[in-house]
Amino acid sequence: MQIIFFLVFTLAIIVFLIYTINKRFGVKEFFILVAVLVIPLGVISFLLNKIANEVPDIFKNKYQKEKKVEITKLSYERINNKNLSSNSNYVYNFEYIIKKDNKELVCSAKKVKVKKIQDEFVFENFNNLDEKCLEK
Repeated sequence: MQIIFFLVFTLAIIVFLIYTINKRFGVKEFFILVAVLVIPLGVISFLLNKIANEVPDIFKNKYQKEKKVEITKLSYERINNKNLSSNSNYVYNFEYIIKKDNKELVCSAKKVKVKKIQDEFVFENFNNLDEKCLEK
């Protein structure tokens, strides 16, 4: 709710500034307003998406490197964002499809703990994952 209020307030200020500078609000000013709103929102959306996919991509690369098994598809759910808001401790559930011995297996790893130290992610329980695999 606070975010929506802030966005509406910012939008009102931008419209007021454009109107006071030009003494009118026409098509040209509308395009300026859209550009001022769309570009920052696009950049913010891109950055948030990049940050959200960072840990799953690191998990996939670490799994392939350590276990020497290719992950073909990966889905994930961050489970600690519902109860706890933390910038350094994360808990994920991963579900993925791997190719092992010419078979495709559907695997799941529950409660994978990840700790963020500055700009690096460390998997606390990677060596003893609660991993269950079934043949596809």
